[in-house]
Amino acid sequence: MKLIAKSLFSAAIGLSALAAVPTLSHAKELRILAWEGYADPDWVAEFEKETGADVNVVFIGTDDEIWAKIKGSEGKDFDLFAVNTAQLQRYLDLGLVEPYDLDKVPNQKQTLPRFQDLTKVTGVMRDGKVYAIPFAFDSIGLIYDTEKVKTPPDSWDVMWDPEYAGKVLGYDNGEHNFTIAALDMGIANPYHLTDEQLSKAEDKLIDLKHNLLSFYTTADEALQLYQHNDVAIIFANYGQQQVKAMQDAGAPIAYVNPKEGAPAWLDTWAMTTGVQDKDLAEAWVNFVLQKKIGEQLSERTGFGNTSAPFSSANPDDKIVWLEDVEDPTKRADLWNEVKASP
Repeated sequence: MKLIAKSLFSAAIGLSALAAVPTLSHAKELRILAWEGYADPDWVAEFEKETGADVNVVFIGTDDEIWAKIKGSEGKDFDLFAVNTAQLQRYLDLGLVEPYDLDKVPNQKQTLPRFQDLTKVTGVMRDGKVYAIPFAFDSIGLIYDTEKVKTPPDSWDVMWDPEYAGKVLGYDNGEHNFTIAALDMGIANPYHLTDEQLSKAEDKLIDLKHNLLSFYTTADEALQLYQHNDVAIIFANYGQQQVKAMQDAGAPIAYVNPKEGAPAWLDTWAMTTGVQDKDLAEAWVNFVLQKKIGEQLSERTGFGNTSAPFSSANPDDKIVWLEDVEDPTKRADLWNEVKASP
């Protein structure tokens, strides 16, 4: 997923940086398919200098474009690609990705605590093997106006609070709205709802609609609505990118991940089964897991990174990594019912 929607060490970091890029005498060409901001020219130049490799990067704009390029060539046109954990599953199902040798990616052990034990990161492993290395992420939480909301909210409940009736901006997307409704209802897995849970969530979202000023679809639209209306709370679908844009515009806002849990996308590096030089591909992943590159990623894009602390999520925040939902079409239909309700 890409929402055009990043995050959150010790003396050991210095050592890992020194060992970040092994010398690869057999290095040739590395072919990368990635989002803008994941393979910046200065990083590529440094990696090429240290390895002697030629790195060719193709940037993509949608998940469907990644799928078309990897599936279309059966993984043979690229060595590495950036993919979120929810989308990764269909590549795994078709056997288009190669497992990692974590001994070749030592910097993975120096990432932020929530990413070090990959057995606890949903979606990156299958059958005991690691198929993806976490790199960037962002959460979907709440933006609030610090001048209008004196006590920082800590729960999704604030969107339903009568005190802010008509001052809440919602996001126009069925999947995500049913997810946050389920989280607010205390449902453990907000992505796999029963028919009964979907029905109750629909009722809850109809109640929410009565508290909203409006829905938005893009971050720019949300900013415009905020600037021209009395808005106190925003469902921050675009996370830190949205926060940065609003703060750059002078908005007195802050961001929080609700205690019930914040949905979040997690982008990873995956190796194709057509990888030409596995050592080189793993060396790139190890290279970009340096703390300095993580910091640069967050500074440049606003996304959270997995190597250096960033404001996208505090260490104790509850993050609920995105998964495919039980029935996207049904959620979309129910969402249309919510919007059409009086």
